[in-house]
Amino acid sequence: MNDCEHDRASARPHVHPEPAGRVEAAWACRMPEGSGPRRRRERRRLRWALAITAATMVGEAVGGWLAGSLALLSDAGHMLTHAFALGVSLAAVVLAGRPTTAERTFGLHRVEILAALLNGVTLLGATVWIAWEAAARLRHPEPILVGPMLGVAAVGLVVNLVTAWLLHDVGRRDLNVRSAFLHLLGDTVSSVAVVAGALVIGRTGWLWLDPALSLGIAALILVWSAGLVRDAVRVLLEAAPYGISIENLRRSVRECFPAVAGLDDVHVWTVTSGMVAMTARVRTRLESLEECCRLAERLEEHLRVEFGIGHATLQFVREPPPGGAGAGSEFAAPRAG
Repeated sequence: MNDCEHDRASARPHVHPEPAGRVEAAWACRMPEGSGPRRRRERRRLRWALAITAATMVGEAVGGWLAGSLALLSDAGHMLTHAFALGVSLAAVVLAGRPTTAERTFGLHRVEILAALLNGVTLLGATVWIAWEAAARLRHPEPILVGPMLGVAAVGLVVNLVTAWLLHDVGRRDLNVRSAFLHLLGDTVSSVAVVAGALVIGRTGWLWLDPALSLGIAALILVWSAGLVRDAVRVLLEAAPYGISIENLRRSVRECFPAVAGLDDVHVWTVTSGMVAMTARVRTRLESLEECCRLAERLEEHLRVEFGIGHATLQFVREPPPGGAGAGSEFAAPRAG
């Protein structure tokens, strides 16, 4: 028996009374625990990445100033934005872990999206600065000390690989941590470019290669940061999450639940990464409140499993019969005994 067949069988009227407390559980808000293992792992990884990044940033800045390398200085400047991004992401994770209140029913989870947006904007700012400096250096090339440039960039590459590895698994589904990971990934690519550029410049003396690599780094950061800003804005505008089609959702519910005549006023949005909420009016042919409560449980389970919606608020209204009588009437309460 497939899922829809099981739901059709379960949608048949029952006569047994609902156990006490089960109806209330069906309407409970299923929110991720802010102090769970995932949050603790994110905080620990972000702290390590922040400490390593800050130390390396200072070393690259000093090395770039001594070597006179714009690519190395731009890499250090980019790493400064990473340190800032990691600090913002860490603060957001800590705030998001605070419990909900009567005034903040969703807690502070949306802070993570604001942090992702801020990180995306700082990436865009770094792109503008690198491109501006690279254009000036292309017009007026300056000598570069290849040895220090290569040594410091190689150290930066190792550090970037380590910090990117720290965040790669915890940043897959969390937009906030992914924003910090993209900072580190971009810095890893720029470090590779600086190392390769130092080797080529040492052999050929092509001073124009240093600012040219900086422009390439800026273009790559621009693409990543634009995507990050787009995703954050999409969440803040409360658009339907990627991969969820409202029409497909309606069709799935109608096909799997014969007692549902249709869904109206459907709203699906992302509160924060991994937390999707939904509200809808459910038109049903059921006669009693007891049956509607059981249907609500099955609907919530279906929405969670098939569409990843963990918090669904459903309002039930009676579908009028073909003759129109009884439209909008109250559901019958279960009889005692």
